[in-house]
Amino acid sequence: MHLHADDIAIWIARLDEADDGALAARWRALLDGSERARELRYRLADDRRRHLLARALARTALARHTGIAPQRLRFVRGRHGKPELAGDNPGDHRFNLSHAAGVVALAVARGRALGIDTESLRARALSLGAVERNFAADEIAELRALPAAARARRTIEHWTLKEAYAKARGIGLSLPLDRFGVRVDDARLRLWMAPGFDDAPERWRLWQFLDGEDQLLALCAQHRPGAAPARIQAIACSPLRYETPIALRLLRASGEDALPLSEASGENDGRPRLAPY
Repeated sequence: MHLHADDIAIWIARLDEADDGALAARWRALLDGSERARELRYRLADDRRRHLLARALARTALARHTGIAPQRLRFVRGRHGKPELAGDNPGDHRFNLSHAAGVVALAVARGRALGIDTESLRARALSLGAVERNFAADEIAELRALPAAARARRTIEHWTLKEAYAKARGIGLSLPLDRFGVRVDDARLRLWMAPGFDDAPERWRLWQFLDGEDQLLALCAQHRPGAAPARIQAIACSPLRYETPIALRLLRASGEDALPLSEASGENDGRPRLAPY
């Protein structure tokens, strides 16, 4: 599945499809020794399954884009611990993973930094105290002005956008979270940064999607000046079983990228498609 320079792929897999023991064994066979050892270190069964699904998803999806067999892909940690492809990486593919509430999401692009975050609108709640510790003053003021029901959702929307940007930077939540933020309105997102912050908002584009009725996804990707708006496709999959294009609902985006999602190639009849690995 070739990605052009302006393409971004979002892969989505669900933990409730990871109960097949034979399939789990096939996923485990794709992993290297360190990934298998890490699986065993998790005490809870759900955590072990989530780790296995995430690693299988990363390997199989990246195999589709790079043309390298899943079990031959090698990974390293960047300076701040962000996983990257190691060795020969045709096309300079970058990726980022997120998981929440039984969903694992993977974003893949070529030659641009990116970050993705996903949260369940039903399962995740942030207290106002957590907001005040991690949000900027004008974000807090905006949230306080909203009715309680709207505030709960908007808080998660802000949080996923901030985390997606922090992950795209490769630094994660070690960034000073009160020194940058996102202004959210009905259709537009605007990233802002405090004076002296070591970045510029125009370097990035943001998107916010809804998968189904509940799963919120935020995507941040490095912007290329003069480039065409990004073409984003979403794929639902169970690694080594099926993959099928899906339509995410685009809620908001920043800049000129506030455009409808491009659909993945081919007609989508809603039936899973076998993935020929």
